[in-house]
Amino acid sequence: MMNLGNVVLGAVPRIVIAVTDQDQNSTIDRSCADILEVRADEFQDSSLPYAQAQIKRISDAGLPMILTIRNDAKEGGRSAAITDEQKYKIFESAISLVDALDIELSSRIIARVIKLARDNGKVIIVSSHDFKQTVSDDQLEDYFQRSRNVGADIVKIAMQAHTKDDVKRLMAFTLKHDADNVVTVSLGSVGSMSRLMLPAMGSLLTYSYLGKESAPGQIHLSRLQEDLRFYYPEYNEYFIGKNSILECV
Repeated sequence: MMNLGNVVLGAVPRIVIAVTDQDQNSTIDRSCADILEVRADEFQDSSLPYAQAQIKRISDAGLPMILTIRNDAKEGGRSAAITDEQKYKIFESAISLVDALDIELSSRIIARVIKLARDNGKVIIVSSHDFKQTVSDDQLEDYFQRSRNVGADIVKIAMQAHTKDDVKRLMAFTLKHDADNVVTVSLGSVGSMSRLMLPAMGSLLTYSYLGKESAPGQIHLSRLQEDLRFYYPEYNEYFIGKNSILECV
């Protein structure tokens, strides 16, 4: 099993919530989430000093953190104004504050970011997204193999689902790789069920939100926690033990 900060991955489903500079630590503290994905590309100000200050503030919440900076719309980026060099500098400046870096397989700076993560003992997530379709089974395997070849600790694949068959194919892929440290997501309303079901197939993480969706088809945190507690007895036991003294939002 792999650790992300002090959280063990693989034993029970783990919920990641995307946060930005608009999320207050008091709200994060009461979320009872497991892991934070800091979406620096959604910050109101992309300057290095501002990004550093916000990532430091969010780190004070004390939860494991994944730093994500999307600057390509095809990969879900919200700010094309962030150059690759800016992106790298934010990663570099915040490396001591986070537990993992998420870099796109298609990124031009992937080799530099992976070296940065390796040199600092951080987990590296290599991600691939398609917001138009669920690609063929062969293409899914290609994403997986290329991600592993470049040095991914975790391979993340998120695909738009238009039919239940799209979801089923991604489930089959996940089950095939259930021992290979994968994170899989079926995007869109048809794919919403995947947020609950793919952890049973072997996906290490499932993504949710507090304020607004960071990807299509996400389930609100409180609802996802409720569903996981009902369908996964081991998650319910973990949730009660972890949050016995907290009132979750």
